[in-house]
Amino acid sequence: MGDIDAETIHTALADRLGTALRAVVRYDGADIDHSMRQDVAAQYPEDGIRALVDTSIDQQIDASTIEQSFRLGTQEALVRTFERSWVVQVTDGPKRGCLFSVERDQDVSMVAVEDGIDIVRATLDA
Repeated sequence: MGDIDAETIHTALADRLGTALRAVVRYDGADIDHSMRQDVAAQYPEDGIRALVDTSIDQQIDASTIEQSFRLGTQEALVRTFERSWVVQVTDGPKRGCLFSVERDQDVSMVAVEDGIDIVRATLDA
């Protein structure tokens, strides 16, 4: 997975998102590294994290079809909005990427989430 681990990304995101940052999961095929708040980690056993990553990888396969359909350029990230959280997926190659989750009930705007996407992309490109 190289020199970039989940903790490095978590630290960079926490500077912008603070305690609203729930989790960071870095994946590269079969390899997974994660950094989670303690309350979030208690909700997800290792096989639950693996299932999240597998689902995310499955959805990456359709990225080129989605880009062709929308004709808006390259998809930079996918943001899923849930009742209590935003979950963001930033990819950096086949079966490679980063997921991060941010609380919606705190004082975090979509602008902050977009900043988080930029932070992840810059970290992955470094």
